[in-house]
Order: sequence, then C-alpha cells, then structure tokens
Amino acid sequence: LGQLTRRAADLHAGGSSLVLCGRPSLGGKVPAAAVEYDNEGGAFAITDHLLTQGHERILYLGGPPDLSTTRDRLAGYRRALELRGVRPDPALVHTGLFGKSFGYRRMGELLRSRLEFTAVFAANDIVAAGAAQAMEEAGLRIPDDISLVGYDDVPVAEEMRPRLTTVHIPLEEMGRQAVRLGLPGDDADDEWRAPATGVQRLGTHIVVRDSVAPRVRRRTRRT
Repeated sequence: LGQLTRRAADLHAGGSSLVLCGRPSLGGKVPAAAVEYDNEGGAFAITDHLLTQGHERILYLGGPPDLSTTRDRLAGYRRALELRGVRPDPALVHTGLFGKSFGYRRMGELLRSRLEFTAVFAANDIVAAGAAQAMEEAGLRIPDDISLVGYDDVPVAEEMRPRLTTVHIPLEEMGRQAVRLGLPGDDADDEWRAPATGVQRLGTHIVVRDSVAPRVRRRTRRT
C-alpha cells in the first residue's frame, strides 16, 4: 500500500495518473483513480441463486483469506444467507488458494469427511474446475448430486461439462474505463472524461448455465 501511494504521488507530480483496476481505492487523499466491480454484490447474487433453489448447506471454497477479493465475496455469501434466515456455518467456509489444484485437493478431502453440503460456491471458475474433477472421480454428478457455481466467467466456465453457472465480471469495460481515466485529455474532452481520482464501480451479473439444480431432499453425497 505504501509503495502504491508513493508511486501515485510520483506519477501525479509528473502530470500522469495511477489507475487501479479491479482492486480497492487507495483513499481519497491519494492522487489515484480506481475502476472496480461489485465483488460483494456478485457473491450475494450467486449465493441467493443457490438459496432460491433450496440449498442451505452451501460450501464456500477457495481464495486466500487475506485478500480483499476473498473478504468481499465471503461478505456477499454471508449476507445472502442471513437475509434468507440461514445461519452461516463456519465449518462450510474453506478458504485457501485460487488454483485448480487447490479446488481438486480440498474438495477430495471434504468429500471424504463427514461435512454435509448440497452446493458449492467456488471462489473462482478455476477452483470450480478442480472441484468438479474431484466430484467426478468420487462418482458424483453435477448438478444431480451437488450443485456448483463459480465466479469470474472466464472461458473455462463455458468449456466445463456441465457448463458452469457463474458471476460475470465486466473485464473489458473495466479496461476501457481505466484507459479513459489514465489518458491525458484536452480541455475539450473534460466533459465526458471522468475525474482522475475517486472510484468507478461497475456491476456484475449471474450467468445461469447447467451446473445448478433444485435441492433434492435426500443424502446427496458419499461419506
């Protein structure tokens, strides 16, 4: 944080701007702009989607716990549970890494444990791909036995079978807005150009595909 603050000040002194893309603002006193997305809102929406399908035992899987990305997604997950009257269970939260190998390894461990869950909210689509592989090797079907959702809407979400329901992040629009904020402009351009400080927040939305099914009131996985 300190290094970024100094970098922002140096750029500002030279007539340039630091624009953060997809990460939190450095604060109002730092001469930098930020383009971010509604991380918590997307997590809330995807969790609520699972809840409306009858799932209450929703496993949260992946993401380093000290990252703001993970904190925001967990906040949205917990807020959705609470608003639907479902008490959050700490035993269902398994943070860690964002990679496929983590999703595969930890899901395999959880499937061999006594932990009960009917749906999985993977912290991103890559974690979801690893979790799906572990489920398949355990003889479980998605979404018949366990529903699965991800986050980011990267190409793997469309390539998975079944195709993954996930949260779409407007990466291209974030890039366009970041360039507009960062490029110097003539006075004539100032009317459409956003100020080079502050935060622009873009929305997210769910992409519903094939990896979620209504909860069946029976034992859904092996122990």
